Amino acid sequence: MRFLKNTLFSLIIFSNTCFGKEFDKLFVVLEPIESVSQIEKSLNNSFNTMVYRLSGSDSPSNIWKIINAGNSRKNFIKSYSVKNIDNKSFLEVDFDKNLFIEVFKELSIPVLSSSRPVILFLIEIDSGNDEPYYLTNSQNNSELDVLLKNYLKNESTLRGIFLEIPELDLIDVNQLINFEKLIDIEDIIKEKYIFDELIKVKISKTGIDQWSIGGDIKMTLNERDFIDLFIEQFKNHTKTRINKTLRENVINTSKKEVINISVANINSYQDYERSRKVIENLVGLRDIDISKFDIDTVFYKLGIYGDFDSIAKEISESNFFEIVSQYKDNSEININFVR
Repeated sequence: MRFLKNTLFSLIIFSNTCFGKEFDKLFVVLEPIESVSQIEKSLNNSFNTMVYRLSGSDSPSNIWKIINAGNSRKNFIKSYSVKNIDNKSFLEVDFDKNLFIEVFKELSIPVLSSSRPVILFLIEIDSGNDEPYYLTNSQNNSELDVLLKNYLKNESTLRGIFLEIPELDLIDVNQLINFEKLIDIEDIIKEKYIFDELIKVKISKTGIDQWSIGGDIKMTLNERDFIDLFIEQFKNHTKTRINKTLRENVINTSKKEVINISVANINSYQDYERSRKVIENLVGLRDIDISKFDIDTVFYKLGIYGDFDSIAKEISESNFFEIVSQYKDNSEININFVR
């Protein structure tokens, strides 16, 4: 399961230890495939997903802008292979980061860093028949639960963003449900989870054929249209919040700078390879040169897109780096490699 969480965007990742997480395989797309005859279709779909992830927009206009400029989808593919995971077939497609960024730059398409926001969803459901409960990843109590989680999973894959649901214990649930009018729910959640945005929704059946939605989404629905209309509104609200948070991670590819970084805690050639690979995967990186070695530290000169602040943010939110010090005036960042 740990391997799958690190590898697949198709899983929602739950954690209370990260903030502004980094997708370390941003340029690898796992696309479902039913048969070998559908490889072409799956390759096209994976290309579309890659454009959505990198641009932060789920509009097809960017896809057509790239194609109409004379670019073939296949030119962006470095390699692909069929993978079998949980008895399901996937096409794993590895894309060319540098070519994508260069084309995005030429066509003035925004480029997002590999650091992606975390949006946490606190969804309380009271059907009137059973005890109220909060949506979790470990249980499905109704058709609504399945629809909500499938949407979050698929949208997370498509947009390259962490859409998470807290795993609350019984004490937490009792606290939230029994004392919600006396306590600040957000304060309780912040004690256990770190996130960029919190979306709170309370779904209650208030009559024989009536549902009331409160929190960040407010509406009243009848029983017949409840699920379809609510899911539609939930998707619209979520997409608006995703777009807002992703806009904060745009890299200005029209700007170029050079910075110096040191990476300490390199105790083997494997450490060097792994840490360098992390640097090479930074979306803001243009080129990389080694300046010198010193015992357990490697010094690099990096050509970057954007500016010092954008690359520092991308580095700081890597799962494998810890910034020890940074000096904007000297364009210098000192890092520890975290195994």
